[in-house]
Amino acid sequence: MDFATIFADLQKQAKQAAKDLELEQTMQRGKDLSKEALEKLKTDRNTQVAATGAGALLLAAMLGTKGGRRFLGGAAKTGAVAGLGALAYKAWLDRQGKRATGDVDPGKLGFVTDKKMEPEFAEALVRTMVAAAWADGALDDSEKASLAEALKASGAAKRDRDLLTGDRPEAETLKKIAAAAKTPNHAAQLYAAACLVTGDPTRSERGFLARLADALGIEPGHAEAIEAKAV
Repeated sequence: MDFATIFADLQKQAKQAAKDLELEQTMQRGKDLSKEALEKLKTDRNTQVAATGAGALLLAAMLGTKGGRRFLGGAAKTGAVAGLGALAYKAWLDRQGKRATGDVDPGKLGFVTDKKMEPEFAEALVRTMVAAAWADGALDDSEKASLAEALKASGAAKRDRDLLTGDRPEAETLKKIAAAAKTPNHAAQLYAAACLVTGDPTRSERGFLARLADALGIEPGHAEAIEAKAV
């Protein structure tokens, strides 16, 4: 799987999502849209094929939260990966009691952007967002099995199916994510991705976020600032 292209695809989908954000009904139905997308992953072959790139899954997860939908609107202009860097940077500024002046260039601030994305970091972003999407246990074992079969039928490689169905042990996933965080800014960018997916986190999701922050070396105050910016 070319993880870098996932976010390029997500940016294209974000342009349409940005248009949809103008409709209040779409805003109110974010959770329903997310559930509908997951259902299609299990039953619709066209969606199954699209999901092998993870774009459809991540779009559905972010549509399920207000912060995610707002982020998609901005991502249509800046790019999904660069947008995560900008979000993380603005959270850091808020914590310092400062405000960004003018447009933020995440690349110049040491964040990864879609044009310079490192393969390991791109994969870690996908792992982070997928793990966050499954953190609340929204899918039971039977549903996960159905999704796994759908992805298998779509022709996805086993490695990619394991990633998209969240079947890897959490400890292993967190280890792989943390290994890709070469700098504190990278860590903040990865954590921002998880926060956008969980939105207003459930108890299970909050536990996952706490474990992710610990694995990434993000102290509680910084984690709270990122979460607040993502809501």
